[in-house]
Amino acid sequence: MTSTPHDALVRGIFGEPRFMAEELRTVLPSELLATLQLDSLAPVDGSFIDEALRETSADLLFSVGLRGAGSGLVHVLFEHQSTPDERMPLRLLRYQARIWERHSAEHPGDPRLPPIVTVLLFQGPKPWPWPTRFSGALALDDAQRAGFGRHLLDFEFVLDDLARQTDAQILGRASDAIVRLTLFALRNARANSRLFELVAAAMSTMRNDLRGREVGPAIARLARYAVKVDDVSFRTVQSAFENSLVPTEWSEAMFSTADQLQAEARRDILLEQLEIKFGNLDPATRVRVEKASPEQVIAWLRRMVVVHSLEKVFAE
Repeated sequence: MTSTPHDALVRGIFGEPRFMAEELRTVLPSELLATLQLDSLAPVDGSFIDEALRETSADLLFSVGLRGAGSGLVHVLFEHQSTPDERMPLRLLRYQARIWERHSAEHPGDPRLPPIVTVLLFQGPKPWPWPTRFSGALALDDAQRAGFGRHLLDFEFVLDDLARQTDAQILGRASDAIVRLTLFALRNARANSRLFELVAAAMSTMRNDLRGREVGPAIARLARYAVKVDDVSFRTVQSAFENSLVPTEWSEAMFSTADQLQAEARRDILLEQLEIKFGNLDPATRVRVEKASPEQVIAWLRRMVVVHSLEKVFAE
């Protein structure tokens, strides 16, 4: 299983504390926002949360300071999900347990645990159909649940359900333009065959808001996403974006993205040709190709034409 374009976009945009803070300001309740110092958001390596999903998950983990005396850390787990999963509360419970286990191992002298806020960004084709409380996943009716009362394990996650929002509502959010464009692209990715044109049109309406050093890389990520989702050439997407914005500080990032996409295409070709010629590839070989420099990939492509074993392709 490989990372999807949706995963890559979510990681690339919301992995930036500035953009994550903008999303949290929109979706978290005011009383919780008053407790958090969002300007202190810092990414935390969350690969330990689920080793099986290390390469494919778009889950993000952050630390953030608390306001007031005795402030500590809150871990904000940002979940991206594109298909409905009725057992999501159980999955989130496991994630929280792993975060607390890691904290306990790293702070053996501290018996107290940091609180965890979980946000689920849902990109599904239809609205999220189930409760956002853990107790909603338990085999209990309302009367039985009331009988358990406070003795029942429970927590609630915050849901940002893009399927319940219109394009106008997403683009009208009181948040950064890049965040709005990203959510707009995610919402429309599965339903529109020419996503890049929709994104370009939306960019045109907010061109005065697209300023700052983060804009260039973010626009390039959106272009990369459109190429992957629409299966069109990068030049087609680049042209549409250039007609929507005056290319200034983001032009360099776009050229860099073009080079990266070209390198990725060569890696894909190499992997495909290696499998055709030598059969299924082991994971180590795939990782070697994916981490290789563009120059090395070109050299392997040329060598594989004349050699007769996989080992000789990679011979030094």
